[in-house]
Amino acid sequence: MPDTIEIATADYERFIAAACAIAEPELEKLVKATIASLRDMDAVGLFGDTAARHLWDEYCWQLQEGPYDDDDCGFGSTSRNFDEVLDTVITGALEELPKHTLLFLSIYTRNDAGDAGDANDPENIGGISRDDIAAAVLERVGQAASRRNLDFIGPARGVVIPMEISLGGLIGEAFSHAGETSDFLSEYVDQLLAGGDDDIANISHALLERYMELLNEDEDGLLLSALRDRFEEDIRALVLEKDIRPTVEDAAGQLQWTLDEAS
Repeated sequence: MPDTIEIATADYERFIAAACAIAEPELEKLVKATIASLRDMDAVGLFGDTAARHLWDEYCWQLQEGPYDDDDCGFGSTSRNFDEVLDTVITGALEELPKHTLLFLSIYTRNDAGDAGDANDPENIGGISRDDIAAAVLERVGQAASRRNLDFIGPARGVVIPMEISLGGLIGEAFSHAGETSDFLSEYVDQLLAGGDDDIANISHALLERYMELLNEDEDGLLLSALRDRFEEDIRALVLEKDIRPTVEDAAGQLQWTLDEAS
């Protein structure tokens, strides 16, 4: 028995317009949900010197650089395997939708595909086609994947990323003055892409070490002057807490000990 919903046959055009108005944002939600699911899946590491962070990066890469139809890994066509993953994800998302939403999506996708005549046919108006919906989602996911700039994760990322991002603050000024920004970013580009807490900590410590070296090499005093101007209040508070107050407390303690000994 066909998967259909019975509806009244009067005023089809108004019904179709209303159905499409509801379905359009629902279709966009399905596209976003599919992409989000791929982002939640770990990268497999199929494409050599790429810095793919998740399966969405790898899907986009194979779509733009493929197709990868050879059975290089012993698991069949890579491109077809990706399509199967997407089919599974989309099918699972459709199973979560109520029937009326599936109906509206079916009407919308038939109209969107140029089959408005079929959609207006009373014999077809109530039909739900998960295949049509899935095909529409897959097409839009593919469009989004095709538009992405993948130079940031490709083999040339060490050149591309330093051209697109910068270092701010005193660190950025110091590295720019020394002409070292691009070289530093290029060295740590993969850790920047990973962006985990440990990666950020490693990069930060490396920046600090080099910044302290640049301060020691600062013959004209410009870096030290900039540091003082930017953080004078913080420096005063830090020196007071970490050096001056302990020094005064130690001196007072010495005096008390001397007085106690003298008595």
